[in-house]
Amino acid sequence: MQTLTVTVTADDAAVVADAVAATGPVAVAAVRPNVHDRASDELDRTTTDVARRVRAGSLTEREARMVVFEAVFRTGIVPSETARYCHRHSIARFLHDDMVDAAVDFYTRKILDLPSGDGVEGDSTGRNGTKFFDLDVFAGGASAAGSIRQALGDYTLMHRTLLRSVRSARRVGQIVSTDLLEGTIDAEGRLAGLVHELPVVPDLAAQVLDAGRDEELDQLCAAHESAATRQRGVLRMHVDAAAIRDAFALPLLARPLDPDVRARMLSWVEEDEDLALRSVVALTRTPADPRSLALGRLWAAYEEEQLETVAAHEYGRKIAHLLVCDALADRARPGRPALSRTRVAVKRAVAGCGVDAAWVTELTSVFVEHEHEARSAWDPDRGTGESTRDARRFLDALERAAGLPGAPLGRTALEVRGMLADVVAAARQGTRVAAAG
Repeated sequence: MQTLTVTVTADDAAVVADAVAATGPVAVAAVRPNVHDRASDELDRTTTDVARRVRAGSLTEREARMVVFEAVFRTGIVPSETARYCHRHSIARFLHDDMVDAAVDFYTRKILDLPSGDGVEGDSTGRNGTKFFDLDVFAGGASAAGSIRQALGDYTLMHRTLLRSVRSARRVGQIVSTDLLEGTIDAEGRLAGLVHELPVVPDLAAQVLDAGRDEELDQLCAAHESAATRQRGVLRMHVDAAAIRDAFALPLLARPLDPDVRARMLSWVEEDEDLALRSVVALTRTPADPRSLALGRLWAAYEEEQLETVAAHEYGRKIAHLLVCDALADRARPGRPALSRTRVAVKRAVAGCGVDAAWVTELTSVFVEHEHEARSAWDPDRGTGESTRDARRFLDALERAAGLPGAPLGRTALEVRGMLADVVAAARQGTRVAAAG
């Protein structure tokens, strides 16, 4: 009889069964409650040594973390433990490589004390003020290998963070154009960056909610695919941004009223793609760049948690850039039937206010001229000609509309702009319905 010595955790019955099936009749000579080999011992010794040297002041934390980083990935513990979790919990095999990549990214950031998202300043300190991979803990003799194994066997990290991000990447990642946003988009807006306390007892109710969220993402992707079909230019960007907001449950950004301000801000973010994300971070820190402070006002409707959703995400830079560009860009040019429907709707709304058809035509024309593209993205002559925009004329028109008796279009210039935007959107929808019928 062949004797096979297997070193596994107490929960690894499935792994032992696979070994038995592969080797024929065997006697399992030793099943120990902990997995710990020579490589793990070496990792623990190295981590404890450098952590104590940091505490003594003979080694910088940055140098120590690089030593630990190299030691961890020499052992292969992160890929192997991630694969073990995937097998144990019957995660679909085609997701295993993505899970390993996500776990490697997670531990790279935590060990090297990097922030949880690209383009974000700071370190790996979490919302509770602690670091996930804290050298002080290991200076006291805690096992680094044991800590990693515990984390990579925890439901909260592996299922609710890493697996969710991997699954979401295959769904929500289809929402945006590849040149705008590539890679992982987590349903909760975070990739392995917001778990700070382990272990956490698995919550069966949360698992049910996760399943519901997956179904919601499927529906979202289907809706986006339908809406984005055959769209281009700012209309495609608008559809993409709306889908991202739905995926992360985010509100609209504030849209500046003055078209000159919008154009100036848009030129800033087009020249510097990191600026949009810096404007998010600027809300919690004093920005060095005054442009960040100005753009930060666009996020006025966002709660702290929503701001963190964007700032802490692995692809937060691209998400922030997409949302800011969408808030600042001109809207898609409505066609002639939609413009006609808009004028009719405005004329009905202001009936009895003492204004004539010429006033209605002037208001709708100046609104479309300053809020929408001069030419459709489908226009072969797009980009030719000069702009005739006059911000003062636009703002004065809105103020006059706000002063109408009874304020049928709104009591402020901002309300009037919002009302007219809704009227144009309804007119475009009505035109599509009429064409389909």
